[in-house]
Amino acid sequence: MSASAELAHVDILVIGSHPCSYLAAALLRDEPALSVMHVNSNTRPQRKLATLNPAFFALHPSLKPLEEKLKLRAMHGLKFLADDFSVFCQHCDQNTMTYVCEIAELVDAAKELARAQGVQLIENASVQIHHLDESGISVAIDGASIYPSALILSEPLDARHQQMLGLSEDWEHDVLYRFSLATIPAPPTVDGPQLIRMSLDLSGSLAWGWLLVHDDQAEIVVGQPVSTINDHPSEKLLKHWLKVLQGHKELASEIALEDAHISTFDLPLAGALAQEGIGNRTILIGPAGGFYSACGEDLYPNCWSAFFATKVIRQALREKHLQDAINHYRTVWRTTLGDYLRGPQQNLRFLLPLMYRNQTMTTRLAESILLGKQVVR
Repeated sequence: MSASAELAHVDILVIGSHPCSYLAAALLRDEPALSVMHVNSNTRPQRKLATLNPAFFALHPSLKPLEEKLKLRAMHGLKFLADDFSVFCQHCDQNTMTYVCEIAELVDAAKELARAQGVQLIENASVQIHHLDESGISVAIDGASIYPSALILSEPLDARHQQMLGLSEDWEHDVLYRFSLATIPAPPTVDGPQLIRMSLDLSGSLAWGWLLVHDDQAEIVVGQPVSTINDHPSEKLLKHWLKVLQGHKELASEIALEDAHISTFDLPLAGALAQEGIGNRTILIGPAGGFYSACGEDLYPNCWSAFFATKVIRQALREKHLQDAINHYRTVWRTTLGDYLRGPQQNLRFLLPLMYRNQTMTTRLAESILLGKQVVR
């Protein structure tokens, strides 16, 4: 990309590789007078499969058509599996409670929305932030200088840039969760409503396990607090989850995992509740803001944060003092999305025995995990 006078100023620069960043850029173009640029500078690994709350398609009218275009596997509930192979319970709903989808496909769909809206998209570029003042931020993209009035970030920048923008450089240790996953052959399709297989207490550690299936591929996934890794190594816990699935006859006994085939990465579950979501002329959304639910849901809460961020920043650009105006972002999402991010508030160690004996508790935990509802009502 060469320097150009056309790039001297843009109203908003969006940086990120998550679907929520492309969605934010597309939504900003609802106001045609705004100039919007999107830059993807990061190739950090993402889960290949994820759950998607059907409410995602109601966030904005432009998202509704995606429900027919995307390859979605409708799931009607959860089947909870205990380490004891004789103990399980399930909740099944007539309606679709969640979808399983490929994140990469949603990235492509969100990118196409942004492109169709006239957003300038720049892929695989280097981003350098030089300075900021009372009217904007000096940024170089592959050496070309631009001057946006504000930034929206869906992924963290390096420590120097984070500091320059007045953002926290690291997550608090207690919000980071280690995810380990492996791709395996998909189990045979069974008749009847489709249920996601899940554990809430692998090896008595309160680590969660998922089995996600989509088309001809499947992923087994384990999420655990990073503080538990020494006592319960991630690779060992994932292999244990595989044995639990096999013991419940959910997967073929001949499937085995090699350490080389296991991927691990850390995510700040409900991190937005513990860390500031704005900086100097900057709003954080998605992964950068920690908008993962405490139940490990990725796409809906992250894209929800983008929806609110764009509403706030469009209004802020009309105000005399942009920095003061974007403070409204704190109250907007906390009064709406905050409860969704928190997940089950109760002591799961106390609830687990009840869940396996009480259908009402099973239902409420399933609705909490998949739909963000409160367990106690």
